[in-house]
Amino acid sequence: MEEATRAGLITFNPKLLEHDPLTEEAEGGRLALIVDQLQNDGLWQDHVIECDIAPMKRLRDIHHPDYLNDLHRRSYSGVEQLDSHTPLIKRSFEIARFGAGGVLDAVDRIMTGEAKTAFCLTAMPGHHAGISRHGFGSLVNPVAAGANYLTKKYSLRRVAIIDLDAEHGSGTQEIFYYRKDILTVSIHEFPGVTGTGYYDEVGPKGFQGFNLNIPFASGYGDREYRVCFNEIIEMVMTQYEPEFIILAFGTNVLNDDPASHLMMSENGLIETTLLVKKLSDQFCGGKLISVLEGGTPGKLMAKATSQHASLILNKFNATVDRVKKEELISYADWYSYAKLVKAQFKKFWKI
Repeated sequence: MEEATRAGLITFNPKLLEHDPLTEEAEGGRLALIVDQLQNDGLWQDHVIECDIAPMKRLRDIHHPDYLNDLHRRSYSGVEQLDSHTPLIKRSFEIARFGAGGVLDAVDRIMTGEAKTAFCLTAMPGHHAGISRHGFGSLVNPVAAGANYLTKKYSLRRVAIIDLDAEHGSGTQEIFYYRKDILTVSIHEFPGVTGTGYYDEVGPKGFQGFNLNIPFASGYGDREYRVCFNEIIEMVMTQYEPEFIILAFGTNVLNDDPASHLMMSENGLIETTLLVKKLSDQFCGGKLISVLEGGTPGKLMAKATSQHASLILNKFNATVDRVKKEELISYADWYSYAKLVKAQFKKFWKI
């Protein structure tokens, strides 16, 4: 057993590196570059733990058994693509299970007091994986597995998922759409690749208000995220009082990432992470897990991910330049747009 109460940990398994597609510019594999950056920044040796594979039992809690069986069969059949965004190799399903296993292991370590926070590396994004569907690179949903595990094994009654990836966490929304013990909040570009995540998708009757979408227009950046947290997310969390927060983290929100049209700076991404940590400290005793989701593979993703991990581990000491004002859209229109969002959410929360 590891020494008791380390500040934070990183979950990883070498098998994750086997599913590591290259960028068009061949900068290097998604996860391999991130691991190299974490090592270069001194965040690896004292923090990483080798995670186990997620038991099928835990995945069946959130995904339909037939779906999981089909994924396993298709992976080993030699199919190379499930769709245009979801490459497949023979062991992709097994590798995806290791990503989910890292989140489950992190939950156990934090809930037993062996760690306070965790950053979980994955080989592929997972928040698009729904009850019986894959898509956009996702096979299984590690964030959902961890949140459900907290309610099932540890009997938590209020778990919050905050999804900061530029794409809507469509699978996470579907899995928890009929739940109150897990509150999902997604900030994402709209319209996006999934065509989902509009602000009126608040949940069905009897569960309304526990699925919140805050769609951002192209060009939104640092200030919009900051104001959104201050005016909406913090208000909701104050009333919900989560016992644990899971953060779905993606670097595709950055203004230099071609995967979206959002305009967040590196400094803005740091500030947003700090806002999530503040909520975790305020309501959860610091219990926080961050899970790697999307982003264009390359050096930009590796650098931003390492900066994020250092914050999660409470080891951050680097500085980045603030984005120039002309690179940000004017956020005067946020106030008129926010009225529409708040009008929906005010039916369920005091905002």
